[in-house]
Amino acid sequence: MEHLLHQTEDDVEFLKAFSESSLETLSSLRGLRMYTGSREDLARDYLDEVYISLNSTLDEYFVEVYEPRQIQERKKTIALDASSIRLAESSKGVVISVKGAIVTRDVDNSLSIKILGPFIFHINKTNIRKIIKEYSGILQYSSKYEFYINAQKGLTELLEKKMQEYVVKKARDSIVLFDGCLAANNFTHYKSLMEKILKVSIENRNMVIAFSKTSFLQISGAYLQTIYVERESPYIIDLTNALRRYYDHQVKILGRVCLARLGIGSPGYRVDIPNEHDIPTLFGVLLKSDPLIYGYPETLILAHDYSTFTKLDMISLQTMLRKMDVELLYPEYVRDILFQPIDGENR
Repeated sequence: MEHLLHQTEDDVEFLKAFSESSLETLSSLRGLRMYTGSREDLARDYLDEVYISLNSTLDEYFVEVYEPRQIQERKKTIALDASSIRLAESSKGVVISVKGAIVTRDVDNSLSIKILGPFIFHINKTNIRKIIKEYSGILQYSSKYEFYINAQKGLTELLEKKMQEYVVKKARDSIVLFDGCLAANNFTHYKSLMEKILKVSIENRNMVIAFSKTSFLQISGAYLQTIYVERESPYIIDLTNALRRYYDHQVKILGRVCLARLGIGSPGYRVDIPNEHDIPTLFGVLLKSDPLIYGYPETLILAHDYSTFTKLDMISLQTMLRKMDVELLYPEYVRDILFQPIDGENR
């Protein structure tokens, strides 16, 4: 396994910047008293997806259903993901750690895994705009809690977008798998950055596919993942034309939005692809190149697993904070105080 933080090539300059920014913020930690939790906070939402409901059926719209084309050629598959954890917080700011992973499956089926980080930041309202320059114009918060959430989300998305930019620049003639969707809020820097990422990817003959593990899109009151058509899997439904008229003007769709059901009995996933790709060919190459688990690419599952913080990661990072003279306090949970004698560990 290769740790990208130890590399010195020019093309990973953004990792050096992350590391330098991290060390700079940690200098203000010494001697602080901060609260930490007993549970990990790993949740991260793709808030650029619009919460909409189509009050109609699929039959009322012009939608196309495709089957993957039979393909013999295999391509290298590269999947990436990032996650974050909120380690500690106080009135002086919040300590956030971010981590990423890039998983590559070559045409001979061999796997390589690169782990980025973890990077640790002490974020406060003074340094947040300097670190997350892309959010400097739109980072708004009405409470301390909102500030913590936005800072965590901003750092995670910043690392993930930089990873995407790095991968599509280095890869050639490969399948590149993103976690999430190809949509962007018009008021963020990430719209132009995502457009650049897709442009470079097409120039390098890469096939970008973005899988969403969950989706808030609904049709006739049913979530996207629960919709079926009268045919055997695998199949892909192109919903782009049906969705365009419902998307809020503040959100830009940067490709086509599909419902993909790629395995027998598997869930349906929201899958976004660039407009330049041919749907049957794209999914035919994917099915030939990467195994699926419940209709979801295995390399993307591995990228998620290796980027996710474990309990051991959390303990190790908190130990490092203590060595920096940070006093970690654990809040008492009301449920534990009231019910622990009764329900014991069943809580």
